[in-house]
Amino acid sequence: MAKLKTLRAATSGSPSNPISLQNEVLSFAETHHLLPQGVSAASLSAQLATTPEFARKHLIFPASFGSTSEWVCNFATTGEGSAKPIIILPRLIPILLIPIPRAFVSWSTPDGITSVGGLISHTGFIAYGVQKGIALGFWGIGFSIFLPPVDAYGIFGYALFAKVTAQYYEFYPPNNPPEITQTDPADGQQMVPMTTTKLQFSISDYDGDLMSFNVTTSPDIGSGSGGLKPGGVYSIPVQGLQDLTRYTWRITVTDGKDTVSKTQSFITEPVAPIISNVLPEDNDNAVPVDLSQLQFYLKDYQGDAMSYTVMTSPDIGSGSGTNIHDGTVTIPVHGLTMASAYRWYVNVTDGTHWNRKVFRFQTSYPEQFNPFDYGWHYRKTLTINHELVDESLSNFPVLVSITDNDLKQKAQTDGSDILFMNATGVSHKSYFEIETYQGSTGTLTAWVNIPTVSPDADVTFYMYYGNPDALTIEEKEKTWDNNYLVVQHMHQDSAANFKDSTHYHNDIISQTGSPSYQQIGKIGYCVGFHGSDALSFASSIYNIAPATVEVWGKTETTSSDQYLFCDGGETSRSYGFYWYIQGGQFGTTMMNLPKWVGQDGIATAVPGQWYFCASTWDGTDSDGHFVINDQVFTKTSGIDNRNEPANNAKIGQCSEGQYGFHGLIDEVRLSKVARDVGWLTTEYTNSINPTAFVVVGAEEGP
Repeated sequence: MAKLKTLRAATSGSPSNPISLQNEVLSFAETHHLLPQGVSAASLSAQLATTPEFARKHLIFPASFGSTSEWVCNFATTGEGSAKPIIILPRLIPILLIPIPRAFVSWSTPDGITSVGGLISHTGFIAYGVQKGIALGFWGIGFSIFLPPVDAYGIFGYALFAKVTAQYYEFYPPNNPPEITQTDPADGQQMVPMTTTKLQFSISDYDGDLMSFNVTTSPDIGSGSGGLKPGGVYSIPVQGLQDLTRYTWRITVTDGKDTVSKTQSFITEPVAPIISNVLPEDNDNAVPVDLSQLQFYLKDYQGDAMSYTVMTSPDIGSGSGTNIHDGTVTIPVHGLTMASAYRWYVNVTDGTHWNRKVFRFQTSYPEQFNPFDYGWHYRKTLTINHELVDESLSNFPVLVSITDNDLKQKAQTDGSDILFMNATGVSHKSYFEIETYQGSTGTLTAWVNIPTVSPDADVTFYMYYGNPDALTIEEKEKTWDNNYLVVQHMHQDSAANFKDSTHYHNDIISQTGSPSYQQIGKIGYCVGFHGSDALSFASSIYNIAPATVEVWGKTETTSSDQYLFCDGGETSRSYGFYWYIQGGQFGTTMMNLPKWVGQDGIATAVPGQWYFCASTWDGTDSDGHFVINDQVFTKTSGIDNRNEPANNAKIGQCSEGQYGFHGLIDEVRLSKVARDVGWLTTEYTNSINPTAFVVVGAEEGP
């Protein structure tokens, strides 16, 4: 009865709104030890005030209105609406004063909070939001009140059994989610045999909880599920695989409290013969005129004998062969002319299945030449402002980003005749890559490899245009020095077209979710990510320093942890390189186990602003350097004994498929050397103000 009197005193004065009443109810529950150990009324009140936003921010997971329960427990619940019975008073057997439990009490609310703690198990949970609950063998107190605008209830006490079906849960002690590992086929695996009859995976739970799983495939080759399984290896049967087809399979696992998913993909082996390793490479535009043979490799994965034919246009040679097996084929050619385009056709069959490929190449201009002698009509001088260069740099890729009316009126509509030279007259062609060109506006985004830039003197180079007969002569792979492992400009219109600009061909092979392509970026176009999206490489690209990691990002929110670029690392900071936002602050990690450098909270991430994020470290005991825009931070290396296997590199998520980015990502690069800080800050200056960095002169003719 003393508790009832205390409750009446606590709730006297008719609270003016449900929130006030809920706070008083929670305070009463705390005073009389009705909340789980370590949980305060203040924390519950704060959580309730922000639900469901709190649930999103603190990873309280949606249970899709699943249920959870406790035996022999105490609990407190309050929310909008009413409970049954409307008034609950403690009941005692007369004289003996022994508690008489009620058979049950129940509640249903569109917005409530319930805290349940097991007296024997020492486990518990808090339920938020829309919920229904029932308590059996209940002894305690409770009431409902409806005094407009107040419509609320409160119940506290003990129960033999309490069960809640709710929108959100948080468990005590915090639940460890299941893990999905050792998938077979592995994510991104290619040449998966057509004879594959099952998809296999391993599940585990640190808490030892039984788990249920569900697996689906797309295109549909099978599915399966299992309920209340211990940790172990499981599989589902599949059938009807088609050759050279990408299949996606999604594994969802729950321990009844937490649910995790992993989406994997693989590509089946071909049935028809494969044509690969062609020389010259397809679309090579710098083939010497003394080329003497075409070359390619034939393979049949079923071991069948093959026959082939090869033709060229214009005719520079042909060939054929029968009853051959896997191996390299060469076709002699002759009579190539300078600055000409060629096509060659390969047809191969194993007697049942055919494969046909068309390859293109063009021969190069002379090593040194005067563009005005080869059909170009115009040029402009481009001058690098030395005052914006932080140190002397070699083979530096300079960004040329301009909108030029002369280009619009006189260049080819696709920009094929745009050419960069290192001097006037007879001179060397500069290596360059055109990222984008819009002929309707004359807007050009290009990268030009300049042999030397200096902080002491301006450097000039030249842009030629206005040649209707010119062939495309950019050489993007030579624009980026051999230490670049990945250069992704993020400007393409689909994941299938994300081709690496370096000669290592670290292309994007798959996407997760639905990224938004060709958004307005920091430099040309970029990609928008929405938290569940990612672009994946075929493998971990490079996981030991020395290294340099670069990425441009603009986040929409800092309410969740998110990764911009992760090269093969685990979330426990054990392997690889990452740039991320955590707690609204930028952070990075670089590994060369057992050594590492990294730092959380380098700089504040403001939503809606672009940031250049770069880290460089030589992998030794020396310091690592981190660049955020034009600010440089230095961090001493440390020791880390953790060493987990490397995962695939990803853009927009960590390599485990978590912590998705919300916003725009542009210009992702990875180098296998520790580039100077001056290189990175000069890149930033060039990117942030390209028209000041490269000054365009007046148009000139022959």
